[in-house]
Amino acid sequence: MTATPRTEEALHDTAQDFRALGDAVKQDFNVLRQEAKDRLEGYTQKVAQDANQNLDQLREFAVQNPLRALTYAALGGVLVGLYLRR
Repeated sequence: MTATPRTEEALHDTAQDFRALGDAVKQDFNVLRQEAKDRLEGYTQKVAQDANQNLDQLREFAVQNPLRALTYAALGGVLVGLYLRR
């Protein structure tokens, strides 16, 4: 049994529609992937900047208050030691 020219044309058009839909989905996916990548890079840079700023503040505190910083570090070490002991 052979398909009529109309049926063949409809099948061909449907196949073309699916190809176009697939291409559109692929393009949309690539755009979303690039947007996600850009956002993650922005977040990564922000976190790195914040971490560096906090580290600089910690260093400044330690230089200005060495005995206090040493006390806090020792207390933190004791607490971590007690926690890990359990």
